[in-house]
Amino acid sequence: MPPDNPLPDPPPAPAPRVLVVDDEASVRLGCVLALRSDGWDATGEGSSRAALERLTTRAEHYDVLVLDYAMPGLNGLELIAALDPKTRPPILLASAHADGAVACAALKLGVWDFLAKPLMPEELRRRVRRLLTRRHDAKAPGAWLARALGHCQNCAWDDALRELDTWPESERQQPAYLVTGLIHQMTEGQEPAAAAFKRAQWWPGWETQGAEIWQELARRLG
Repeated sequence: MPPDNPLPDPPPAPAPRVLVVDDEASVRLGCVLALRSDGWDATGEGSSRAALERLTTRAEHYDVLVLDYAMPGLNGLELIAALDPKTRPPILLASAHADGAVACAALKLGVWDFLAKPLMPEELRRRVRRLLTRRHDAKAPGAWLARALGHCQNCAWDDALRELDTWPESERQQPAYLVTGLIHQMTEGQEPAAAAFKRAQWWPGWETQGAEIWQELARRLG
């Protein structure tokens, strides 16, 4: 017989919160609707300064920040630089025209996830989903890359390199060498960066490339 007083079902977990920051209203609304269709609690903000106030003064919590690079007032990199890398949410940086130099500056700030505009709804959802699950994925025994990228997000470069060093040589793939090279480049280790880039089949001087580098970085990093 069923118990007289069955335990109530636990409340459902709250939907992940995503803040979309873009000064173009149509782009912002399209992103919000695309993310809401996947069940996420998505909110749009049209001003980088207003977004900064949400994240700092008002201390609003978000699980992911989708951020346009080219905005008036503060651009995307300036907004990122104003946030603490140890406490800010994971960031997906989007742009239609930004080049390798912008990508390099973003990497130095701990942003390793890029999306070239125009933003396709399914690709946007996939990339946000990956940011949401990376922390969980990093708990798996062989998830060296996920853990290293988590450290990169916090600008903890030494921790990221130590994580990659534990990856057995026989199991390493091109992304491991690419991340290793990028970390060395961020920390001014040009010789080890060049050696890692050679093994990753990644070209020197990549930061001088045009906007196509965003798609290539996104593809190589997952």
